[in-house]
Amino acid sequence: MSVVDKAFAVTKGSLLKFKLSKSGKLPRLRGGCSVKSQGQIVAGDNLSITGRPIKVSLNTENKESKIVFGNNVFINYGVDIGCARLVRIGDNVKIGPLTNIIDSNYHLVDSNDSLKSEQVVIENNVWIGRGCSILSGVTIGENSVVAAGSVVNKDVPPNVLVAGSPAKMVKNLEIKDGWIRE
Repeated sequence: MSVVDKAFAVTKGSLLKFKLSKSGKLPRLRGGCSVKSQGQIVAGDNLSITGRPIKVSLNTENKESKIVFGNNVFINYGVDIGCARLVRIGDNVKIGPLTNIIDSNYHLVDSNDSLKSEQVVIENNVWIGRGCSILSGVTIGENSVVAAGSVVNKDVPPNVLVAGSPAKMVKNLEIKDGWIRE
């Protein structure tokens, strides 16, 4: 990436700050990001969004809904975060392209169904691969990895690799104290 491209990303990131409820230092935006916020979107330091070739979408559905990004979060293209209650993403999290994160079922399946919204928590140092779906009520534990194409509908413990639809534990990961995924 050239110096001009980096400067432009920082400039666009500064404009992104105006769409967020609160933003830390040095947000970067490459490409597009659609922000529809009736609630709050809070970003820590060094939020980096790559919205090309497909825009990233951040959507809070109501006044009570809140998306919170920790420090050093990277969001790749085509990511869609839909929030009716709370989506909390920890520090040093990497989210792969075309991933969906939703904290509500958003639609009724039948006449006996009801709309449900449960918070989604992605703890520190998590890596979510390409094309994953992270569903309502899920916590992904610290240092864990979600393999590409996985559908996470249950909690993921810390320090594991999960894969599949639905996601199941594949192996335990050996993570040294203080190690940060780059």
